[in-house]
Amino acid sequence: MESAISSTISAQRGILFSQPAIVHRKVYAGRDILAKNSRFEPEYVDSRGYVPVEWWVMSKTAAENALPKPNEGITHFKLHNGDEISFPKAIEIAEQPLMGDFASKWPLTKILDIGGPAVTPSFSTTSEIPPIPCHVHAGFVCDGHCKGPGKLEAYFFPPLDVPPYNKTLGKVMTRLGIKAGVTKSAFLAGIKQFGKDDSLYGMLGEYEVRPWETWIVRQRVVHAPGPWLTLELQTPQDDFNMLSWRMGERIDAEEMTDAKEGIQLKGLPSEEVLFDEAVDWDINIDPDYESKWHRSCNVLEEGAWGRRMRLFYSEFYAEGIVLNSGCQWIGKDDGRPRAGIVWSGCGKVNGMAVSHDGWSGREFLVVPGYDVEISNSSEDSSQLIIFLIFPMVDVL
Repeated sequence: MESAISSTISAQRGILFSQPAIVHRKVYAGRDILAKNSRFEPEYVDSRGYVPVEWWVMSKTAAENALPKPNEGITHFKLHNGDEISFPKAIEIAEQPLMGDFASKWPLTKILDIGGPAVTPSFSTTSEIPPIPCHVHAGFVCDGHCKGPGKLEAYFFPPLDVPPYNKTLGKVMTRLGIKAGVTKSAFLAGIKQFGKDDSLYGMLGEYEVRPWETWIVRQRVVHAPGPWLTLELQTPQDDFNMLSWRMGERIDAEEMTDAKEGIQLKGLPSEEVLFDEAVDWDINIDPDYESKWHRSCNVLEEGAWGRRMRLFYSEFYAEGIVLNSGCQWIGKDDGRPRAGIVWSGCGKVNGMAVSHDGWSGREFLVVPGYDVEISNSSEDSSQLIIFLIFPMVDVL
């Protein structure tokens, strides 16, 4: 297998293509963009009652669902000889050729398809497409306590007015942190209304989603990501505590105990302990949260060929390459591996065909020691948009 990995890297000029890992969830539905996932009905769900709403990109992390599925969330490479191998196994066999010295810095990358049928929440008279339910990342629960530091996240909102999406979603809001004036007692009361009403959503800060903008979401910040197809980078773990249930829906009394234990408390003894250990009150009510953690993606270089943009900040780093028809861009090797996502268009990377059409050739890894040579081979004026994900960086 080591020889097969090596020969694939050599034959494909440093490129390894992967079979995308699609993760199913029970806590939210989608907008039928990644897959048929917009409702919890028989023709949409798997055997667990979950819908396929997440594409995990170049992932060596397994999904932590209440009903687990073997290797869910794990990426598999397609090798030159026709074999497949999981990303973790490939790293075990050939860590240096694949990752250099950056295996421990590799983020968990997801594309989230967020949505479902419009509902009218209990705190409002205006209907909306549901977000992901309010939740927080404070670490895995062990011996009745949250063992931090919890999962750090960052969101980037990619453009959707390009093929194959061609979407005009109108005004979309995402929820982060807690509104000014909300008291601790009111918020705790909202947590206790899990599955009974939507009051907690109305206590969160609201921000309009705009393409080519990004947010850092610190550990223990309450959030309910809005219904926009979202590129998300995370530290490589899948811990979460859901503070609310799906907007507009209620949990039957006979199912409440299992739901609260399974996805809200997850081993914590009470809502009070959940609030005390999982919610960082000060950062959630910080009046300067937006100025500290929101960024517009800045242009790093541009010309007649297109532009290169920085997509993430703080501990995460990624770039967006927007390449005009007939043009080429070369990213020099700097010793770091890079995961690639073909967001829109078609072309070649290091001579290998890539496209947004279907799953084949849409996700790839460029290993250390190779430049990234991207060319747009479209026959019309379509742009080629590729996102490159880098290892996490140290922040002083």
